[in-house]
Amino acid sequence: THPDLLDYLATRFRDGGQSLKQLHRLILNSATYRQSSQHNERNAERDTENQFLWRMNRRRLDAEQVRDSMLLVSGKLNRQMYGPGFRAFELKDDHSPHYDYLKFDAAQPSAHRRSIYRFVVRSVPDPFFESLDCADPSQIVARRGETNTALQALTMLNNQFSVYMARVLAQRLTEETSDVEQQINMVFRQVLGRAPGKEERTLFVAVAKEHALANVCRVLFNCNEFMFVD
Repeated sequence: THPDLLDYLATRFRDGGQSLKQLHRLILNSATYRQSSQHNERNAERDTENQFLWRMNRRRLDAEQVRDSMLLVSGKLNRQMYGPGFRAFELKDDHSPHYDYLKFDAAQPSAHRRSIYRFVVRSVPDPFFESLDCADPSQIVARRGETNTALQALTMLNNQFSVYMARVLAQRLTEETSDVEQQINMVFRQVLGRAPGKEERTLFVAVAKEHALANVCRVLFNCNEFMFVD
């Protein structure tokens, strides 16, 4: 859709010492690349598919990014680099290997390392990662698919890892203050990077009092604002 732009970038790359780093810097510092995904009705009528790049296309976090973000906001992220990976499953190997992801204890310290250190079983994908469109480890794919399904919402609400991280985050906030309204303000800042609106604060204070703060954390983990990059 933009042949002139591609010619320009190719020329800059050729004449600029063929440095990919300089080419990336040029693109990433451009006004177009730094746009938000904010909707504009007038532009949308003219260019529904956003071929002229008047906004950024919203992008959902990869499965690994979602998991690492939950570890980060809960305060459990282990930033240790290198060394052996961790296994997010229980292994039984009486006659043939059996990988049980449901019996894995999310509270284990080894489970708090970044997802890049996760031991991947090619023949038995992790249900959490699989539901969030992680690539099939038994195949070579050039690009991951991106879907929006009810299973993803159910996974983010009910997976044992999500439940545990929500509980840990709620415990941290409870230790800092016993005031429910302050807890809601803090969890919004921690998870969504903003303060709650007046109606949101009233609603989530009621939810926290009736269903506990951990369930508020589970709901916010499942929000588009947490899952998508704007």
